[in-house]
Formats: sequence, C-alpha cells, structure tokens
Amino acid sequence: MDRRKDTGLLAALLCAFGIAAVTFGEPIVTNGGFEAGGDGKVAGWKAYGKKYTFRAGEGINGTGAFCYENDDPKYYAVPGQTIKLEPGKRYRFSVWIRTEDIKGDESGASICVEWRRADGKWLGGAYANGVKGTKFWTKVECMTTIIPTEAHSFHVAPYVRPRMTGKAWFDDVSVTPVEPKVVSGVCSTVYRNMAAAGNVTFRALLEKYGAVPPERIVFNYLDAEGRLRFAPADAQLACTVPVASLKMGRQTVGVAAYAEDGKMLGTAEMAFTRVAQLPKRAVWFDAQGRTIVNGEPFFPLGMYWGGITTNKLEIYAKGPFNCLMPYNAPNSKDLMDLCHARGIKVIYSVKDIYSGTRWAPKGITTEADEVRYIKDRVARFKDHPALLAWYLNDEMPLTMLARLSARRDLMEELDPGHPGWVVLYQYDQIQDYLPSFDVIGTDPYPIPQPAGRAAVWTRATARGTAGCKPLWQVPQAFDWAAYRKTPEEKAKCRAPTEAELRSMCWQCIACGANGLVMYSWFDLWKEPNGVPFATRWAEVCRVGEEIKKFIPVLLADELCGFARPVEDASDGPLCVRAWRHEGETWLLAVNSSDKPLDAQIDLSGKCAVASAAFGPMPKLAEDGCKLTVPLAPLEPALIRLH
Repeated sequence: MDRRKDTGLLAALLCAFGIAAVTFGEPIVTNGGFEAGGDGKVAGWKAYGKKYTFRAGEGINGTGAFCYENDDPKYYAVPGQTIKLEPGKRYRFSVWIRTEDIKGDESGASICVEWRRADGKWLGGAYANGVKGTKFWTKVECMTTIIPTEAHSFHVAPYVRPRMTGKAWFDDVSVTPVEPKVVSGVCSTVYRNMAAAGNVTFRALLEKYGAVPPERIVFNYLDAEGRLRFAPADAQLACTVPVASLKMGRQTVGVAAYAEDGKMLGTAEMAFTRVAQLPKRAVWFDAQGRTIVNGEPFFPLGMYWGGITTNKLEIYAKGPFNCLMPYNAPNSKDLMDLCHARGIKVIYSVKDIYSGTRWAPKGITTEADEVRYIKDRVARFKDHPALLAWYLNDEMPLTMLARLSARRDLMEELDPGHPGWVVLYQYDQIQDYLPSFDVIGTDPYPIPQPAGRAAVWTRATARGTAGCKPLWQVPQAFDWAAYRKTPEEKAKCRAPTEAELRSMCWQCIACGANGLVMYSWFDLWKEPNGVPFATRWAEVCRVGEEIKKFIPVLLADELCGFARPVEDASDGPLCVRAWRHEGETWLLAVNSSDKPLDAQIDLSGKCAVASAAFGPMPKLAEDGCKLTVPLAPLEPALIRLH
C-alpha cells in the first residue's frame, strides 16, 4: 500500500480527532518513496556516498528502497535532497526504516531536516530518534521548530549516524507543513491549576508558527454562583481574577480569539479546580516558582549521576549539593535511605519508560508494561522522604506529546505529592510541551563555544512557560571529550573553566531559574583529556558553595520589573534579577558575553547605598535610580541596595 495516497481522507480523520491539519499539495520531497532509480542510483537524491544505494523490491510491500550497508565504523556520509521550506512555518517529517544489526554508540538509522544561511553556514535542524539493532519497518518522525527568517537553503536526509555499522532500509520519506492554529492553549499561574485562595492569572497561548494574530482575546469561566462570565485579555494576553470569585470545584476555563471583523479565529480550554483547602503535598511550587519542600522554600542544587554508590555518595555529600538525579534510579529503599541520611534529595528517573524508544528497558514493550512499571515505582517511593520529584522526559520529541502529557497526568494521579520534571534541548518549543510537565529544564552545553548560550536558552525557556511553570536548569559541568571517540575529536573539546561554569550558573539564575542540576557528576570521574577528578570537583564545589551561600536571597520574594538594562535589548548580554531579603534589595547582574560590559541598569525605586556581595563595586547615579556596574567578560555581580 502506498501510504502517500488518500490524503484527503487522512486530513479529515486528523480534523475529526482534533489534530492540527496538514496542508497537502505538491510533495516537498521528490521521489520520497524511492520508486525511481536504477544501477544503485536514486533519482532526486544526491551526494549519498558509496555505502548508500537504491534497491528495487526491498521497500515496504516490495517497493523500491534506499539502502545502507556498512562494516566500517569510520565511514560516515549524509545523503540528502535539497527541499523548499518557508520561514515562519514548521514542518513534520518522517521515514519508514528497517534495520539489521545496526550497532555502535550513536542512535542508529534516522532522518533529519537542516537549514543554512545564504552563505552556506549551518543555522539549525531537527533530528529524529534513531533505530538500532534489528527491527522491522518502523515509522520514525519528528517536527521542526519554526523555520527562522534567515534560513536560505534546506536539506532532508535519511541516514545512519556516525561510527555505526550494519544494514538499514529507508522508504516513504515525507515532509509536510503543519497548519498553524491561532490559539494553541491556555494555562494558569497556580500549581497544577488548583487553588484555594489568592488570585489566579489565566494566560492565552498564541501559536508562534505563522498564524495571523487576533484583534481581541476573551476568557470565559464560571463565577462563584455558577454563572458564565467573560473577561477581555490584557496586553500580556492574560486575565487575573480572585480565586474566591470562581465556582467551587472543577470547571473548564476557555479562551477565544477574534479577528477585527468579529470572526472567531480559534479557541482553547483548560481544567481549573477551586478547592476549600489544598491537598497535602510533600513538594510543590508557589506563585513565584519556588520549590516548597515540607512547607519550606528549597533551592534544588545538584548534579546528574549514573547510579548511586555508597563510596561516591560520601564524597558528594561533603560538597555543597542538596540533591541528585541518577539515570539508574534506585531499585531499593536502602539507597534512598542513604541519600536521606546524608541530606540529599533524589529526582527519581522514569524518563525511559516509553515502549519503542531507544532507552526503554527490556520488558517495556507495550503501554500496559509502562503503566505496570510506573505504578510499581510510585508505590515503592512516593512516600519516601528523600524523593524530590519524578524525572519524566529527557528530550523526547514533540511527536510524542500525547504520550508525554498522559504520563504527567498519570504521575499526578498516582502521586499528587511530587512534581514531574522534564529536560529538553528543544528550548524554542517549550510552549508546545507545556501540558507534559510541572517543572522544566533545558540543557545548554556550549563549551568550548561561547558560554552565553546559557542565558539565551534560559530566557527562551522562561518565555515558553508564559510565566506558568518553574525552571530547574541544567548547566554544563562536563567536557565533551567524554563523549568523543578519537584523539583528534577529544583534542577539540575541553571542560568549562571555573569562571565559565560560575557564569553559566548565575546566567541561568538571573534569567529565571529557581534550581540547578549540573551535568554531570559521573563525567567528572571519566577524567577526559587527563584532567583529574579532584581538580574538576574542587572547581564545581567552589561554584556550588557560592550559590549555596546566597540561597536565602534566591528564595526571597522576587521583585519582578525592579531592574532593567538601560540600553540592552531583552536578549542582550546583560542578565538582571532582583529580590527583597531581610529589608534589603538584592540585585543580580551577569555579563553573558566574552567582552567587558559597563552595565547600565535602571531601577524602579530610589536607592541611597549600593555595595557588592560579590563582583565589582557598583556606582549609583546621583538620583539613586540608575546603577553602573563594570563587568568583566562572563562576570556575575550580586549587589545590595539600601
């Protein structure tokens, strides 16, 4: 059967099930089914190397296929086809893959879409999860982010990742545009959309991918008497109401967008619950995104682990950290007890429990297997005092959003007392992932490239949450050489310097993070490029100790809008954030660039005295409403204002 036929019926089915419509027309990919070819050549595809060939009759149901056969791990080529995409849109792309003994350290047979500038420089791309081992025909799909305006040329490539051997067959490559919706969702500023008192702000989420902006946005909800109320959105696309004015119990809050002529452009809705008293929770988040553990504010400061071992935990516990995230989550209560005894919280990983994905454990082959495993782990550990959160997703693609959101919902049902954390590299797609997490982190790992990526990613992550979800960010503490194979590759890598690590951590905090989990503890032990563990551990500890010292400030009430750069754009190198602690205002300013910066900061209040808790001495203007801080490259400064 040709899966590219009957697209009209498919579009109707997608619409019936509420899935974003896809625009069908001339195919973007030429010869995506590999029907045209001969003598090993594939029509429409070029520069695919000697290990990639056309094979008649070896595709799905006897059609043609694009085949990879290689026994040399040093061989690597990226076959491809130049395609035409439109900036401002996003695209879904897919391929069917069959594999035979595909092995190596990389992710296997896959597909990607990449884009470049007019000068040919790589600008970005989207990369699907791969297929390894021996698998029958499997559909692999992914979605691009919004195509940037500066993108000039585009490339789709079914390929096998480097340093891998074996056989793979590719068939039915497809790239299709995703039709934008005007309103993609609505969210609230209270944890898990449940409140007993205070105010709640509802925010409309507008589609970022080419939709026409609406003229008017209106929210609707039920008031305390159960009557339907309508409220226009403010300039921030939000509506704030007292919780006491809402209907008791669970209700649907909706939002509608209208064109200038009154035509409705789109709607979205969410469930919100007003309760007389909030349920008892071991861990939750307040209105400022602070983590609350057993009723007290808590700033997660930790590192990624492989598996917990007693001897290494003793070393770790002497450092500044209060939590850890082990990939190999403890099976036994004993290890959790040991962490608790050392004052270490555990972020418990169930991130791989998705059947059909690369890291799914043996025995996890169906949805029933997933649920059974999850229920077992939650029953064992949900009441353990060491548990901080559940780790639900590590960079799974947006095409899995329905499964990821269902997993978050399941975890809340099974354990209402602990949040679900996810970490993504897709920092520009956070809004799309909102239904799938309670707290979000992204993982910029720029070194040896400029460290300022930490600020860029954290800002984008914060924007993507629309102010409705907290951030636990993941700064780079490792050396990429730990993941490279050859001496030549390793030589191009290095670990962050102590100054870079320090700057990246404070960049994350200045841009909105209320927790840091560095990556990674286990990589320090690999001692890549011959740097001893003791050297790196000492550097990491000094950075962590400085942050730990000022955690009381970081957990104080945030002064949103108190300080802003004078001439700095919102995405410029200067990052600022302020808190009110023990009667004083504390201002964090970080230079995220590798050049000196005379930071000019406007203050919304008049100050008489400014001093440095760390960093260079600031200077107040005569009117007390402007601050100058001479920051060295990547330098942070914490300033006390009286």
